[in-house]
Amino acid sequence: MKNADVPLILASASERRKEILDAHGIAFIVIPSDVDETLPDNVCLTPEQTTIYLAELKVQAVLDMLDPREWPLGCRILGVDTIVYKDHIIGKPVDEADALSILRSLKNSSHEVISGVCLILAKLIDGTLKIEEKRSFSDTSIVRFDEYSDEDILAYIRVNPPYDKSGSYAIQSDWGKHVLEVDGDIENVIGLPFRKLSGYL
Repeated sequence: MKNADVPLILASASERRKEILDAHGIAFIVIPSDVDETLPDNVCLTPEQTTIYLAELKVQAVLDMLDPREWPLGCRILGVDTIVYKDHIIGKPVDEADALSILRSLKNSSHEVISGVCLILAKLIDGTLKIEEKRSFSDTSIVRFDEYSDEDILAYIRVNPPYDKSGSYAIQSDWGKHVLEVDGDIENVIGLPFRKLSGYL
């Protein structure tokens, strides 16, 4: 993306996404978006389109809250949304019973982790920050779990609360011992498909 020297804003409070950008030496500012991630009833989207839609929504929300006077050189804004998909979109668990049910459904099988990314370059034009360039894409990794018991699940989620994680797990945590294979970018499973994103940064 052109003008890569302008500030990069991460439209997320995710510690995992911050850690990935830090690990790759990317300088950024955190301004979390606060958007309703409920999809409109009249919209029919594929899982990939859903993640891109939500990533774009997050970027626009942050752009709308910026004071143009504070960004004379413009800025780049990065929005990301990650879901787990197996027959249907699997969200974040609401309680222990939900987390148990989700991880039961994923054992001894494969599922997809899909991230949608939106990266914009906004420039100051006539006193307003306007989108000059926009790149949106999705990336998919396939994760295969082994067999495990309800006791394994409960032992994990009671030590590692999963309520902010789609699919009820973090692959970089102790739960990683149940992963047999990852086909694709493992950082995508963590929450940011840096391998593909790096081409735009």
